[in-house]
Amino acid sequence: MGKPLFVGIAVHKPRYMATLPGVLEANDRICAWAARRNYDVVQIDDRKAPVTVNRIRKLLTPNREDEPDPSVLLDRDRIVVYFCGHGISAWPDQYWILSPGPNQSRDRISANAFRDVLASYDPLQIAFISDACRSPGTLSGTGDPVLDRLEGSSRNPQKDIFYSCREGTSSFAMPATGSEPAYLIFSSVLMRALSAPDGANIDPLLTQLNRQAVTSQSLSDYLEGNVPAAALGVDRQQAPQCDPGFRPLNHIYEEFSFSHAHDQESDVDNATFSNGSADLPDFSDGASGEGGDDREQSERTVFADIAAYLRKQYRSKEEDRIKRGQAERFELSRSEWRAPLVTLIAEELYKASPERSSIAIVGSRRPNILFQGPRHAKARRLLSTDAPGSRVDFFTLGNISRRFGDTACLRYGGRSLSLVPIFADMHVVASVENLEHEQGIEFLSWVSVYGDRREDRVLHSAEALKGLSQGYLRSTDAKKIAGLVRYAKHLDPMMGIVAAYLYNGVGDIDNVRRMAYYYTTRGQPIPFDIAMLAGLELIPSDNGFSVEVPAVPRALEQDQGAPNFTQVATPDASGNVAGLAPVLRMGWPYLRESRHPFHKSCWKFIDHLAPSPVTTFTGRFPVKYIAAAFRGD
Repeated sequence: MGKPLFVGIAVHKPRYMATLPGVLEANDRICAWAARRNYDVVQIDDRKAPVTVNRIRKLLTPNREDEPDPSVLLDRDRIVVYFCGHGISAWPDQYWILSPGPNQSRDRISANAFRDVLASYDPLQIAFISDACRSPGTLSGTGDPVLDRLEGSSRNPQKDIFYSCREGTSSFAMPATGSEPAYLIFSSVLMRALSAPDGANIDPLLTQLNRQAVTSQSLSDYLEGNVPAAALGVDRQQAPQCDPGFRPLNHIYEEFSFSHAHDQESDVDNATFSNGSADLPDFSDGASGEGGDDREQSERTVFADIAAYLRKQYRSKEEDRIKRGQAERFELSRSEWRAPLVTLIAEELYKASPERSSIAIVGSRRPNILFQGPRHAKARRLLSTDAPGSRVDFFTLGNISRRFGDTACLRYGGRSLSLVPIFADMHVVASVENLEHEQGIEFLSWVSVYGDRREDRVLHSAEALKGLSQGYLRSTDAKKIAGLVRYAKHLDPMMGIVAAYLYNGVGDIDNVRRMAYYYTTRGQPIPFDIAMLAGLELIPSDNGFSVEVPAVPRALEQDQGAPNFTQVATPDASGNVAGLAPVLRMGWPYLRESRHPFHKSCWKFIDHLAPSPVTTFTGRFPVKYIAAAFRGD
């Protein structure tokens, strides 16, 4: 393949936001490093011209004969994207703020969508390095994926994802003081790791082969160990979040000759294996003294032995850490009222609409529902419940196809609209919250028409959505959430959707596709968000969309603590899609390039996408326009 590609983007002075010192210099330094490492470099900053989505798109896919030319991105074994500037959390995504400022949704980048669209250009590896805040903000609209998806590729590239700070926290830029220039805390530590060996940044496996290299894993360890200390040195608190995914032997960022070195053996052991007793056995058995093909084969054998030894030790510590953190994250995700409210309403719907799907809407003003085509809206009735202070309206639906499901367009408060997939033998419970001038859906939950009796669940689906949208759950929780998807005769749509977004946070497309496959085995339509995040082509049909789910190979690294269905090989399959658009607002960046007429109608009013977790469009004219497009008027 061709040379690796490095894309460096720096925005130090967006409109309506503080100027950030050190941003331009940080981008200069890392782009210079990439050039020395033989990357092709595309450097973009706001020194002389604003940084916009259009400018980035034209540099990466310049127009040739009125068509974007993908040649800059094609034939790359690795693409690295580095961003420094202002950022806003849209967990599990991050929005990068460009020169037009934070309120222009068409000129802020969805990091996850940008990464996943880049994957369609078929690199073997993608690294995203973000030095930007992940603090929360109230946003209307969404982010932009920057590029058009290149049709035809289904490769799942290896991914490295390095965030400068944890979800909900800040990343710091330090101003110049006296003779000290301005700098970014995270980027300064990053460049230190890539500039010279100091023991802690060197991969301990490769040292056994007499190589001094900074790898995906050793860089992650170095950043997580040194950024907090660097921040504390200037009275700040900052801890990065790193998810390394490059696999040996193509996982090296920088390699040093031994002329750089001093004796590092004890530093490497102590810095990387900090339990104090991790003395490596001697695996070297003459590996460095052989020549030619024999030496290369011996190196690979020795590396495999070392890797197996250290992987076992690392996994044991990592599993303990994840379990401790997971219990806390699940506790934060729980709610005193969400699960009981859904259970209460499910029991009343069981009496009021036995064995027929229905929609219950809690806390809305004058709700009504529409269906596609000339079908009449269902009559609204009031549900008798003991829910304190909450009005509950419900609509009993007709026969719902088990294979295709249906989609309802909910309008409420006169100025709000949401799209809700309907599944056979399942009720929908929607809880509405008041926004500034309109209303939006706070959560959705699907429950069996035969009752919602899952009191022993670790999390209710309404709580899982809270954990996802408020940033409590992490990508490491995805497999646990996926294990909760099975629900009586059904696969829980919301649990599947939450797990898919958590997998997507680290670019794990294989497990999203596994989930899509499992829905087909139950004869259930695949929730739209899962089909979309799986990178599947949405094939229009009379009933919405269908998809072809590609086969997924067995996971290379088997984790004994994970559910088996998250690691096995799955065959290709065909399935139908439930819904016409993303259930959750965080999915809309993936539809920016959709050619489907209804998606284009929605994107026309993307700035009216409300900040509620569930997709809600607001404003009288946008709601009227989108409802007409939905019905096909």
